[in-house]
Amino acid sequence: MKKVLSVLLCLSMLLVVMSASADKLSELKEAGKIRVGANVAFPPYEFYYQDPETGEEVMEGFDVMLARGIGEELGLEVEILDQAFSGLITALSVGDLDMIISGLAVKPERLEVVDFTVPYFSGEQIMLMTKENAEKYKTVEDMKGKTIGAQMGSLQAQILEEQFAESVPYLIDSPNVLALDLVQGNIDGWLITDLVAKQYIAAYADAVELVICDVPVVYDNSAGIAVAVQKGDNASLLEALNAYITRIKEDGTFDSWVNEAAAKSASLLGIE
Repeated sequence: MKKVLSVLLCLSMLLVVMSASADKLSELKEAGKIRVGANVAFPPYEFYYQDPETGEEVMEGFDVMLARGIGEELGLEVEILDQAFSGLITALSVGDLDMIISGLAVKPERLEVVDFTVPYFSGEQIMLMTKENAEKYKTVEDMKGKTIGAQMGSLQAQILEEQFAESVPYLIDSPNVLALDLVQGNIDGWLITDLVAKQYIAAYADAVELVICDVPVVYDNSAGIAVAVQKGDNASLLEALNAYITRIKEDGTFDSWVNEAAAKSASLLGIE
């Protein structure tokens, strides 16, 4: 009986050691695939693009290139799942996704529920307006009672709540809808990143003149945007991701992806 108990104890200890040594990277390699969450409506980060050679609609953008690069680096298939931005962190937390690569800003409250890699990009936060509105509204005080749009669940939604408390919030999941609402006059301003704003400025140039206005948007961008993974046993996964991101930023690969994505999204939007 003592021998049986001893064997069972050894087996129990072995299982504990095996469990402790297992981590997210091992799980991914066993599955052979990474499920990446993204809101594919945010050019040039991620967007749908019709390949001129095949006519096929494909996902493009520098976030998409980063996801594919990570898959190649780890020797894993990449499945990019297009989802509402506001639901990405929940999907990651419950295990429906393995990581998020979707212009996700590193914020203290997000660090409580997910882990982030080193940042791979940083953009300025601005307010986009029609030229007519930009000539009238110059300060935060000017925006009192005015309707400001932001993507639901985004960093910009937080800025809207904190810095424009006396404005009327207008939260929508789709950036394309927000752009159209701005052009049609349904909202007075749109909080967005500068890189994305420039895409829409050019896209709607024939319809209305959109500009980055003088209303100050105060936010510390030093934390940047990064890849989010589940909290837990992910030290080896984060180590691999951080090493890869650092390398492609230092050797210019990532910058080339940003330029390529901007050119493709410009073509998609009909920008010369």
